[in-house]
Amino acid sequence: MYRIIDTDRAEISRKYGIGSLAAAQISAASLSDEEIQELLDPSIVLHTSKAECVMQCCRRILEAREKKQKVFVGGDYDADGICSTAIMKHLLDKLGIENGYYIPDRFKEGYGLSAHTVEMVKDKGYDLILTVDNGVKAHEALRKAKELGLEVIVTDHHRIEEDVEADLVVHPDYMEEEFAYLSGAGVVLEIARNILGDEEKSNAIAAVALIGDVMPLWRQTRMIVKAGLSVMQRHVPHSLCALLYPGSSADAASIGFQIVPKLNSLGRMNDISNVNTLVPYLLSENAETIGRVAAQINSVNTRRRELSAIQSEQARRLCTGDGIELIYDPSFHEGICGLAAGHLADEMKKPVLVFARSGEYVKGSGRSVEGFDMYAFFSRFPQLTAFGGHTMAVGLSLKLEDFDAFCSEVRNAFEQEEFTPVTPEKPAVRIDAEEVHLQNLYDLARLDPLPKQLQDIAFAVDADQAHITYRSDKVIRFHVPNAYGGFEAVLYTRKNIPVPAHPKQLIGTLSINRYKGRVEPQMVIEDIC
Repeated sequence: MYRIIDTDRAEISRKYGIGSLAAAQISAASLSDEEIQELLDPSIVLHTSKAECVMQCCRRILEAREKKQKVFVGGDYDADGICSTAIMKHLLDKLGIENGYYIPDRFKEGYGLSAHTVEMVKDKGYDLILTVDNGVKAHEALRKAKELGLEVIVTDHHRIEEDVEADLVVHPDYMEEEFAYLSGAGVVLEIARNILGDEEKSNAIAAVALIGDVMPLWRQTRMIVKAGLSVMQRHVPHSLCALLYPGSSADAASIGFQIVPKLNSLGRMNDISNVNTLVPYLLSENAETIGRVAAQINSVNTRRRELSAIQSEQARRLCTGDGIELIYDPSFHEGICGLAAGHLADEMKKPVLVFARSGEYVKGSGRSVEGFDMYAFFSRFPQLTAFGGHTMAVGLSLKLEDFDAFCSEVRNAFEQEEFTPVTPEKPAVRIDAEEVHLQNLYDLARLDPLPKQLQDIAFAVDADQAHITYRSDKVIRFHVPNAYGGFEAVLYTRKNIPVPAHPKQLIGTLSINRYKGRVEPQMVIEDIC
């Protein structure tokens, strides 16, 4: 899993005036001088796109205000789409424009603007449709809008593969180079910034979306995330911060592991929740409302986690041992299939698809592993009634009556594939236990938010002197001594990492743990050897 490396970081430490841990991580990532300087730059300088597509969109929105037109916002059900919808609605509300929004049901309606929604929008007397975080693939819906005489502005960041028949497309491809890594919410933020200027709430919501969509944290994307984190560290907006665990700091990791899954859970658990309620929640200033709805969101997310654990175990028992696993149970929850597939693909190092029954259809989600292009493989099967995704993940649907034959075809086709499972090795930088102290960790925190190049780099420390201080069903805690009082290394048992009788090295991530007034170094273990 990890490849332990030694780094020559003395020159980087001297040249950039940084501690040994930060220098080691930078050295292992092989960053350019320009990237290092951008990474270490403490300033937050937000620019605003002046691209023609952005300015045209701004002019049309202001025209809608002047003409007292109704504007409809078509959103998406993941964290980026939810945040995009909230930022756009906030903009329209601030301008006093009559507006409505809708995020489709993930399972009944699917992704993006639909022709049916366009018809309803027309019937309700809207004059303009603004899509957010979707639209470049909504060809049927765009044709329907044109047929009905409805104007559509598409704001999106997904790959444009063919002409988009909208009146205007606002997309990073048509914006300045420094905005190349925007997510859907990032695109909407640029529109809002041109009209309203700098707004803390919108910056914070966009930062959560950019983290949730795992965008490259460089250029203006990095600046937006840094600006949003600085706002949230002051507990603004309260709606987002209420979704953090008590005592957690508002950093990129906390947002990625605590807030984003909760936003996504409402889209997955549509049988017990409505993702559309998240938009007014994110924009709310009412403490009582925020507290009540945050508790409901946490409850839905807890149920999602419970179902994910149960369904993953059920799916594991149904595995056949084939090179590609096709797992079906009519009782499976459709919203959990992708999570279960991901768990099993990571565990078994092979492509996995998990299917659930949906009326007369079977719907499934697949997760792949390095070396196997799942999207290209499944795009060849004509019996699929719905299909989408990318190299590492797909979603698909087909009639129940075709499912058995489909599975047989898939297994036969996979046998013809020249696929050898690859277990990619991540780098772990060898360090001395004496380097793990608060000053070095404060310095390491300067690199946050970590771009992808640094996220996969762990640290490896000798475990000769480490000893277990606590053990339970959920966690094992080690103490690693050093001249600064030592530090704790935590192993979560759900990771299924074996603990040898005499471990030689502990490998993991390093951070500052703040708990009940204590501030201490901590390692979260990712491997032991």
